[in-house]
Amino acid sequence: MKYMKNKSSSSVLWLTTTTDRFRPAIYSRLYTYSLSIFEWFRADCWWEHKLSPILATIYATAALARIPFPSLWPVVALALPALAVCASYVSVLNDLTDAQDDQASGKPGRWTGESRITPALLLGACVAAGSGFLIVWRKDTLLFSAYLLCWLAFALYSMPPFRLKVRGIWGVLADASGAHLFPMLFAVFLVYHWNRSEGPAAWTILIALWSFAAGVRGILLHQVEDAGNDKKIGLRTFACLHGTKAAERLGLLAFSLESAAFMAMLWLTRNPLAALFLVFYGLFALIRWRLLGISLTVSKPGPASRTAMAEYYIVLYPLAFLLTAAWQQPAALSLLLFHAVLFSRQGLYMVHEIVTMLKSGPKPAAFHP
Repeated sequence: MKYMKNKSSSSVLWLTTTTDRFRPAIYSRLYTYSLSIFEWFRADCWWEHKLSPILATIYATAALARIPFPSLWPVVALALPALAVCASYVSVLNDLTDAQDDQASGKPGRWTGESRITPALLLGACVAAGSGFLIVWRKDTLLFSAYLLCWLAFALYSMPPFRLKVRGIWGVLADASGAHLFPMLFAVFLVYHWNRSEGPAAWTILIALWSFAAGVRGILLHQVEDAGNDKKIGLRTFACLHGTKAAERLGLLAFSLESAAFMAMLWLTRNPLAALFLVFYGLFALIRWRLLGISLTVSKPGPASRTAMAEYYIVLYPLAFLLTAAWQQPAALSLLLFHAVLFSRQGLYMVHEIVTMLKSGPKPAAFHP
């Protein structure tokens, strides 16, 4: 993953006056420092990919429970910082505990050879914030447990002596649970907690199956991609222990469960726009493959491929429920605008690719976000 940092003060030159040459330097330092903080937590790796589908599930849960969308503002306002703090903790913890392995395999490491004071302080700040949320939700057993397990799953995944990451299938289960299953269940329970309502057990079960299967597929895809470097140092991930072919087959099996559970979710919510967007996504992916040479992959990474369903989960899944709600409840337009502003990057990529397809004709293009 590449990061871009603006080391010049050109982005703030509009602040310059002939009598004040010190201001651009100040703003440049602040801008650079803010980017450094953003990079410390690797937010570009999880912000849209994790949080947008979780918020979409909040919207779908509210639609199923007939909860007015304008009343979801407190839920969204709580879910975003709570999950962002947890994701930041996971990013710093993984980078810190992987430092030696990254160095041995030749991969770039964030904290390799550096002082451990900074990541320790970052971890402490994240744990303190997460503990605050746990204290607030201590009386709701389901909500408290789901949020706590988000943290514990990755502590077991990354930290010795457990370090489930290097214990074959246990690492797959821990990552899928911590990155997808428990955060998604936490979001659903938060909707019910705030609105003092309960949803059908079938909905919660489907959410659990879908999110867990998607998590299994995601970590296997990542392990297959890293298998070459991991084998160099004898890392005992599932893909290294059983081979990339076995990991790809397990990923296909997980995708089958993921797809079945998600189809059942859409059927329960009776949202025709979500189904229509699914058809649009399939056509978009097919035409993009024919014109731009960009294919979809389930569990085998490629140089010109996108993870199957990822764009739908990030962009079209939340959009379907927000648009439907806005049609029935105009006040929900503010929530739609809020979501669009926070999670715009992947949507802009899709628009860019549509424009590229319209202009390129049958020639392959080299657009890779």
